Amino acid sequence: MTNIDEKWLFIGTDQRISECSRIMKELGANTFHHNGNVYTDQLSHALDEFAPNRIVCPVLQMEGAIPVDKIQKDAILFPGVASVEWLTPFHEAGLTVQPYLKEIEFVWENARLTAEGFLTEFYSSTKRRIFGEHFYIAGFGKVAKMTAEVLSSLGASVTILARSDDQLGEAAALGYNTMPLTTDEVSLEGFFINTIPSRWLSVSQNANIRIFDLASAPGCLKDNVPDEYYTIHLGLPGKHFPVDAAKALAEALLRMNSR
Repeated sequence: MTNIDEKWLFIGTDQRISECSRIMKELGANTFHHNGNVYTDQLSHALDEFAPNRIVCPVLQMEGAIPVDKIQKDAILFPGVASVEWLTPFHEAGLTVQPYLKEIEFVWENARLTAEGFLTEFYSSTKRRIFGEHFYIAGFGKVAKMTAEVLSSLGASVTILARSDDQLGEAAALGYNTMPLTTDEVSLEGFFINTIPSRWLSVSQNANIRIFDLASAPGCLKDNVPDEYYTIHLGLPGKHFPVDAAKALAEALLRMNSR
């Protein structure tokens, strides 16, 4: 539970942020939600008037940094995706920084929600079923593992592409087909899901493939392809399951806050 002296400021337009603020308020927390992803005069005013000592930042890095002198010395900052450069001033000021996207239990729950959200995106964009289809998944981190599990449970054939022998071995042990990722060019047919957060992929001219980019830092293609063959899918938990995603975030924040 929260302490009576804690004041939680939630920043962001993602629906899971606003829902999380609501859930925390129902749990007895003193909360305020700022519906924006940019540092503005309005946010500056909220920091001055509300004087939060718990600040939850947007899921993706907000535009503009919060001035350190706007933050109380005893405050805890909970960022989402944020660069080292963006976080450096807070660390240098001696503030406590706890990224919620590194809280292990939340990361796994978020990965499962991402996988289930992908199903909705797939059905909507392709009008195809999953049973009997072949899916290639690049990478075998948390999102890839959850996506592979969900797809295989619905009768899809899944092939994991990875450079790491450990990942290939784990994927094979779990019953998936595997393919070493020895080149940046793929020549495949079917549905291709990227979870590798870098610009690494080239598609050969004879490939007949539909690419879904689920990476946390999307933009895997080295060369442009038509939009109907390549789409980016960010923030799927908040887009499709805002209440479930917010509940998972609230539970993660409470765990982190109690440590």
